[in-house]
Amino acid sequence: MIMLAGVASGQTPAPDPGKAPVEEPAKPPAGEPAKPPTAESAATPEPAKAEEDTGPTKIGGFNLEGFINAGVRFFPQKPSQAQQAKLFEYQDINTGIWLEGLHLRFFTPDEKYSFEVSGRDWGLKTMEYNMTLTRTGLWEAGFDWDQMRQIFSTDAKMLATETSDGIFTLPSPRPPLGAYNQIPFSDPISVQWNTARIFFKLTPTPEVDVLAEYKRIRKDGDIPMGMVFNNSFNNFIEVLQPIDQTIHEFKVSGSWAKEKWQLQFTYVLSVFENDLAYMRADNPCANTSTVPPQPPASLAPCSGGDVNGPQFGTMSLPPNNLANTFSLSGGVSLPLRTRVNANVTYSFFHQNQDFLPQTFTNSLPNSVPSLALPEQSLHGNVQNVLINVTATSRPLPAPVVFTAKYRYFNLMDESSTPVFSAFVLNDAFVNTGPIKAARVDYMRQGSSVDARWQIAEPLAFTTGVGWDQWQRSKSREVPLTNEFSAKAALDWTPTDWALIRATYVPSFRRMNRYCTICFASEETGAEPGAPGQSYLLRKYDEADLNRQSATLMLQLTPIESLTITPSLNYTNDDYIASGLFDNSSYQGPGDGNVMLGVQQVTSWSAGMDLNWKPTDRISFSLGYMYEQRFEKMRSRYRAAFGVDVPALDWISDITDTIQTVNFSMFAKLIPGKLDLKLNANYAFALGTTDTRNPNATNSTVFTAPGVFPDDKAQRFPAYTDGLLILGGSLRYHFLKNWTVSANWLYEQWRKTNWQTDTLNPFLPNVSSIWLGNNLKNYNATILSFNLGYTFK
Repeated sequence: MIMLAGVASGQTPAPDPGKAPVEEPAKPPAGEPAKPPTAESAATPEPAKAEEDTGPTKIGGFNLEGFINAGVRFFPQKPSQAQQAKLFEYQDINTGIWLEGLHLRFFTPDEKYSFEVSGRDWGLKTMEYNMTLTRTGLWEAGFDWDQMRQIFSTDAKMLATETSDGIFTLPSPRPPLGAYNQIPFSDPISVQWNTARIFFKLTPTPEVDVLAEYKRIRKDGDIPMGMVFNNSFNNFIEVLQPIDQTIHEFKVSGSWAKEKWQLQFTYVLSVFENDLAYMRADNPCANTSTVPPQPPASLAPCSGGDVNGPQFGTMSLPPNNLANTFSLSGGVSLPLRTRVNANVTYSFFHQNQDFLPQTFTNSLPNSVPSLALPEQSLHGNVQNVLINVTATSRPLPAPVVFTAKYRYFNLMDESSTPVFSAFVLNDAFVNTGPIKAARVDYMRQGSSVDARWQIAEPLAFTTGVGWDQWQRSKSREVPLTNEFSAKAALDWTPTDWALIRATYVPSFRRMNRYCTICFASEETGAEPGAPGQSYLLRKYDEADLNRQSATLMLQLTPIESLTITPSLNYTNDDYIASGLFDNSSYQGPGDGNVMLGVQQVTSWSAGMDLNWKPTDRISFSLGYMYEQRFEKMRSRYRAAFGVDVPALDWISDITDTIQTVNFSMFAKLIPGKLDLKLNANYAFALGTTDTRNPNATNSTVFTAPGVFPDDKAQRFPAYTDGLLILGGSLRYHFLKNWTVSANWLYEQWRKTNWQTDTLNPFLPNVSSIWLGNNLKNYNATILSFNLGYTFK
């Protein structure tokens, strides 16, 4: 399902108040001298002017230009706290005074020195502030401050108390799990990003630029996170992962530009610091049937195995690390009207923070010899190389342009691969190994060649071929895939008011072999015949694939004031069944043409945009887009490790449909004085999942060994998501530089989702506790009144 996020700015965007038209005296046509005043005109007095143009605004010895727009806003209709998560997901909307925007530029009359300051939303969680000092043509220095907040939930419930950073403690003795549903909402769950940047740019000569920059990103807050305590995966608690992180980024770059060639070098050092190494949470089912004795009615309804689980669980958090990135890029113009651009980037990622003990629980002390760490740290060392080369040429007298591209990317994971003789699962069990940390490095390269031929003035044809190759490590099932593509595109302008652009790109991907047990053998040393997945499974990024893709776009201008732009896109991915019996040890049924995993993906969209300006005083814009994605997947029930039950195959047909409509109108009610803008946007998404058993009757479903009647495939309920935004702005320009505006915004969001609509922290017969957060429907109305002034 695709979720739609509301974006409420507090008012509908409107033209800059500083750009109100100002009537000026008529000027002679370009190239003609101004006519001297005649005796008659000189003797006739000019009409009195309401406002005298006194030139640019001055402060001291500096000129001033820019604008400031501020006002007040309030909510005639405001969602409750539980309903605010989606509306305020990426924004902060206050009640009272707010700054919509500000930009001021102070400069000397000769434009040699200038100072600029700008920003918006000052005092809010999303404020921006920018300051720049410039010596024209020589240097520039500045400071930026940018804030961003993401809200995850405003209706979560949590009984655990964070006694210290990342340590969540439950009451003792444990309360019944049903009590979690009665507690009040917690504070909103969110993460705040604060980004500061300072920079200095030097231009010692017109051909050379040098830039030094430092950026600091501070992230504070919490995000939902689950912690499992038992091997049944039925006993867990959802708490909050504390975010207490800092990113430092140092950047140095330089460029050298000549007439026929250009060169640029960049170095970036990025350092990530996490103030917390781990988090810990109490198990809601631990010791619920032991001392101190409790009446049966007060016990948490946990299963027998869950009440003997660990007292708490511990989970590591992202470790400190750093990255060095070097980049060299350039371009050169060659003979035969040829241009070559290239870029080479090398990055080195390093992480060597000490490992945490495998467990902190009393029941599984780290003193057990088998749980000793084979190494004290990872010695993490990941490097990648990226190369891009593009060449364009027109060597022939004919109007043919050739374009060639090559891309190479290589991710090399040189980190150590420690082998654990045993490992702890969910702080509850010790599994004997050995198990080795797998590395998933890979290399990808591709190239393409295109030729565009201008057959005639109204007709151009483009054709080309492409190649894309993946080489994967032995930790993946497919070591090598190659994808080949062709391209045909046509641009046709049959008349001066019509443009037709059509593109067709077929492609196919093939693998050399599929080794089902490769990952298992790399990680655990598994033997053939005992894979962790079915031999018939084909992962979508490795499977053989046939793809057809087509695009059609038209631009029609039947009259000068009207433009119509229809468009159509279609893509079909067919994951063909191949390479099924490359594993000689496969002893399963003869599923000749059966492949598990993604079978087919078909996506298409059709839409049209219309722009109409019947007069200079009014304009309209209207658009509609229909998008659909269909995905067919096939899966199989596995009764035991390595044992398939073909009678219980199930197929899921997953369809997502999105429809979007937008409308806007701009009218100059009184030219130069009064403007009106209206807009409306509506988007609706529908998701369905139809699931069935393709080769099982009721008798086979109910009689298969170890299978219960409720294992029959069921159809999932549909889920929907709709967002409506209506807005309007009335803007009045008065006096010389003043503007006042009234703005209205209405948002409505509706969704249905069977997975979360009735979610509570506690669900009957489950030994687990959720936060219970569920994005709620909302209606919101925002009014604002702004006053703007433009400095000229």
